[in-house]
Amino acid sequence: MNSAAIEAPVLPFTGEQAHRAVFITCDPATGARVGRYSAATAGDVARILATARRGFVAWSAKTANQRCDLLAEWLNRVEAQTEVLAGAMTDEQGKPLAESRAEIGKALREARQMLSFARAHGGRTLPGRGPGWSNTILRRPLGVVLAITPWNFPVLTPLRKLVPALAAGNAVVLKPSEFTPAAAMCVVRAAKALLPQGTLCLVNGAGDVAASLVEADVDAISFTGSVATGRKIGAAAGARLVPVSLELGGKNAAILDRVANLDAALDAITGAAFQCSGQRCTAISRVIVHADVYAAACEGLIRRLTALKLGPGRDPETTLGPITTQAQLARVTDLVRAAESAGARILTGGQKLALPDAPEGLFFAPTLLATDDPENPASREEIFGPVLTITRYKDDDAALNLANATDYGLTGAVFTDRLEFAQRAMSELQTGMIHINHGTAPDDNMPFVGIKDSGLGTGSVGPSTLDFYTTEHAAYVAS
Repeated sequence: MNSAAIEAPVLPFTGEQAHRAVFITCDPATGARVGRYSAATAGDVARILATARRGFVAWSAKTANQRCDLLAEWLNRVEAQTEVLAGAMTDEQGKPLAESRAEIGKALREARQMLSFARAHGGRTLPGRGPGWSNTILRRPLGVVLAITPWNFPVLTPLRKLVPALAAGNAVVLKPSEFTPAAAMCVVRAAKALLPQGTLCLVNGAGDVAASLVEADVDAISFTGSVATGRKIGAAAGARLVPVSLELGGKNAAILDRVANLDAALDAITGAAFQCSGQRCTAISRVIVHADVYAAACEGLIRRLTALKLGPGRDPETTLGPITTQAQLARVTDLVRAAESAGARILTGGQKLALPDAPEGLFFAPTLLATDDPENPASREEIFGPVLTITRYKDDDAALNLANATDYGLTGAVFTDRLEFAQRAMSELQTGMIHINHGTAPDDNMPFVGIKDSGLGTGSVGPSTLDFYTTEHAAYVAS
């Protein structure tokens, strides 16, 4: 795909085209080039923001039902491109095609659920203080929303921001990751000639382009990415009193009690830990296991990890794809070495791999690290790769203390046959999402939300999401 800094419909190039920086995307499994793009210039950014401002006027004038009807048709168009989108995602991000298709399906289910919430979101009438008075709580769109999305979920994360923001009446400028822009561009182009011009815009580029957008005249910012970048965006937004929603990292734990069906629990933990090669904020990266089942859990996890089939995402036999970027592969490698140096034992994996059929690929062996030290880097750092840390515990207090011993607070899981422990975990786990006896995949209509260093603002899924994309007004009417 050959593209540039664009909006949808595409803006004509100007004399600045010659000054645009070009960037290339590559298949992380093979190293083959798959896309060539040009990054936005300052002039592009200014023009697109002005276009979005005009688009907001036309789009916000429509009723909520009119907007949702048009967005529903847009989602149908996106669904019709599932195979194209899945291929684009796999080629740039690396995940197996089956995972890419599943991501698109989940993204569309969530998006359609958000439209149903949006149709009911808005004014609420309350009794007035005196006879003939009426009090109404109104919700109004913010204006132009900036959405910045990461490389790990190239369709799911953009739709989580675009759909509620648009349904609430805002115009949106999307800045996808420079490593995986193809799928986001397909999603935006599916709205061509359906939404008013400027309603949905896209800007390509790296961190410098994102920084210029954050400092520009936007009315809200929604960001998904690292804690470090989120802090910078939050500070910049706070200085201008611009509303900001930050969806950041996680160091998620699964507590494994003495359950009757250990195999089912280990299957769920493995799936939650290694989907997307562990490159997702909700991945289980720590399993905290009761001492009585620790040996059996280690053996069961080793067996499951060594059965994973590494390879290119387009190979139907692949169950674990590559790491998406060279920088991320280096980070995973360095953190595993640091964990080992600090005393963690490598039970399986632990190194980069050069596959015979994909020697240029960015592959890291599925890894199980063992440490009972809560200060070990494997216990504290978000590795964001196919690495799981196993730790033992003796009683419920120790299990919950270990699970909470992190700066993050995104999600967590507890596998137990004891109702009282499940109820205690639901009260005491310091995470925005809590799963009992299943992995960390969120439902389509529930808030996706983190606490502590994992997030700021309302969730990116669920009815409360629409509150972020609107302002609240109290109206009093006397007859």
